[in-house]
Amino acid sequence: MQVFDIQITNDLQEITMHGNPSFPIGVYKTLLSKNVYGYVPLHWHDEIQFVLVLRGCVSFSVNQSIYYVEENNGIFINSSCLHSARTYNAEDSEYICFDINPSFLAGSHGSIICQKYLEPFLKSRSNAAITLNTFIPWQKEILNDLSNLFEIYTRHEFGFELNMYSILLRVWHSVITNTPDYINEVHGNTFTEDQRIKNMLSFIHQNYKQKITLEDVAKAANVSRSECCRFFKQMTKLTPFEYIISYRINQSILLLRKSDLTISEIADEVGFGSVSYYIEKFRKHTNYTPKEFQNYCITLTKCID
Repeated sequence: MQVFDIQITNDLQEITMHGNPSFPIGVYKTLLSKNVYGYVPLHWHDEIQFVLVLRGCVSFSVNQSIYYVEENNGIFINSSCLHSARTYNAEDSEYICFDINPSFLAGSHGSIICQKYLEPFLKSRSNAAITLNTFIPWQKEILNDLSNLFEIYTRHEFGFELNMYSILLRVWHSVITNTPDYINEVHGNTFTEDQRIKNMLSFIHQNYKQKITLEDVAKAANVSRSECCRFFKQMTKLTPFEYIISYRINQSILLLRKSDLTISEIADEVGFGSVSYYIEKFRKHTNYTPKEFQNYCITLTKCID
């Protein structure tokens, strides 16, 4: 299964239901070129995530860090961390991922498992992401477990839920026993940073159709304009202005695919001041003009039909 168009709220929280309440695990096989954007956009969710790259190389952005994960390697992404995924070096990439509700591992709320081995780690931003490499023995074991988990899930034989549960507990035990420094970490400042960037992004997503100034974005997080520029670039690798342009382009792509609006109407709808400026920025981001991209989508749809 693949989620082709991730649904997110204005503060970038993904609202996909991963699994179901009785077995809250989402298992996905993702080919990045099939995503509606050609990549997985920035988002966060309460679930922890394990990824195993099957082919190609994937660039994962997690909070303010970039991780390049090659074929047969993987990555762990902690709960509530902003992350995205793009193919690297222009080669299409494919990976399997497991989105796991932490409550599935915790057992009953307030248990020693939850208090000692789960909640402190979920709040630990020094462990926002952990790369999993084949040349490190304990990480290689996890990668093998992820491959086995996918096969077990795919076969859906009687007892597969118990089998997956036991393997995931072993995986989690391996993660926490090989990253012992998380227990004494101070969380307050990092939580504030997470909330600050979410406030900025939420403001942009709610107001991208209107003119947005640097002062507007700074006010959303109650910081100065200079701090806004520094912090935003640190967290997203883009300036606020670059991010706004990129977000408007992405929203226009959805309209080019799914609406009958003219190029001029789309430019106005997503907040560009002029058609010529929209075309210039669209070409810079996609190597197509909006019209060329729209025609490509129409041709592709006819071929599929």
